[in-house]
Amino acid sequence: MNILSKVVRPEIDEAAIADYLYLGYHYRKATPYQGVSELENGCYLEIDTHTNLSKKVKWFDMAIYYQQENKLRYPDAIEMLDHHLHLAIKRRIDSSDLDVGAFLSGGIDSGLVTSIAAEHTTNLKTFTVKVEGSYDESHLAQKVAQKYSTNHTVVDITFSDLQKDIEKILINHGEPNCDNSAIPSYYVAKEAKKHITVVLNGDGADELFGGYRRYVPFKHFDFFNSGKVSTTAAKVLTSILPIANEKQSSYNYVYRLLKLAGYDDLLKVYNSASCDLFVGFEDQFIRKPLMKELTADLMTINQMPITSLKKIIFTDFQSMLFSRLLPKMDIATMAHSLEGRSPFLSKEILEFAPGLQDHFKIDKFKTKPILRDLAIRYLPEALINQPKRGFEIPLKSWVNGELKAIINDYLLAPDALYGKIIKQSFIEDLLQSKVKISDERRAKILFCIFGLEVWFKGCYRQ
Repeated sequence: MNILSKVVRPEIDEAAIADYLYLGYHYRKATPYQGVSELENGCYLEIDTHTNLSKKVKWFDMAIYYQQENKLRYPDAIEMLDHHLHLAIKRRIDSSDLDVGAFLSGGIDSGLVTSIAAEHTTNLKTFTVKVEGSYDESHLAQKVAQKYSTNHTVVDITFSDLQKDIEKILINHGEPNCDNSAIPSYYVAKEAKKHITVVLNGDGADELFGGYRRYVPFKHFDFFNSGKVSTTAAKVLTSILPIANEKQSSYNYVYRLLKLAGYDDLLKVYNSASCDLFVGFEDQFIRKPLMKELTADLMTINQMPITSLKKIIFTDFQSMLFSRLLPKMDIATMAHSLEGRSPFLSKEILEFAPGLQDHFKIDKFKTKPILRDLAIRYLPEALINQPKRGFEIPLKSWVNGELKAIINDYLLAPDALYGKIIKQSFIEDLLQSKVKISDERRAKILFCIFGLEVWFKGCYRQ
């Protein structure tokens, strides 16, 4: 995208920007530019050099594998996953002539990759992030590093680093970006490049094996096709209950279940489950988010003869993973000429995981049980039942402190782009903490708008 803006100057697509703000990422083919689309995952482009006509060809379709039922017994499925993961990691190590390392967050996915990689290479180098003021998992990463005798580095991120680098980190993406985990990803990649050229990560595991808490309710109820009686009852209950603000609370979990059951629209069901930035604030949009492509995809997926859990996982896989998470890591690593490789996205695992039985991915209220049970073989017990966190940052503290001045400068500018999409009075109220939402959600919304403005002024206008 950065190269494109240097060659031609396409017009900004305000409808796409509205969708981006609501979702938190550009969905699949969407870009911030009119008449410019990204090539979808699993596709390549054929160009006739005589006529200059192009044709998109789909060479890999995940929908096929989500509709194939894998009837393996649970113990056999664990063995097969172990085999596939060993093969994928060994292949990614053997295909490199240079030193290979691994990102190690303290979670199960990167821990599994590290533990198996240590079997296939000597002097494995691992890297984790420690951020002042955030939840610190570096001690868990250290346990894995010690068990497998890796050459381990802890990257400390300080406020002074962030103030100096934040605009550069966001501009690297070449399009609006509001994923704040791009910050620790950038710094850990920067440090890793000093020691290695290829790095393994655990990306894709959560989207393939049910690693998100929001998947749990879809295991127990078909929210995509809830009946009129349950929908009406849920709407009545949520209308009289106070809004939930604490993300990790039991009340928030029950409240979101009722909200999900109260929707009779596929798009609202998905948005409520997966992107909560502006849910409830739709009336603040001047340019209403339409999300036509997402709506069409949801209708197609809902017609597939698969379970509700598989529908939500498949939707996330082809949207959030490929539109947000993988580009984030790719850009963070390539900014430092470091190559990131994702063993969980090997062809064998992509064909194996989708058809697994639902209870291999969500068991009552437990996420990704098949990965947790495989991890028992490799990882310290302290890691097995840890909640998902990844590389976290204290976004609330940064938005209210070290980043407050620069965010205010961008968001209060008279020519801010977001003013064409969202009411400026709403954002000004957010800046002054006048909107009744949690501090965490407020920080995420402000950072999302900030990411848009940094791109607009630092990338598009340049």
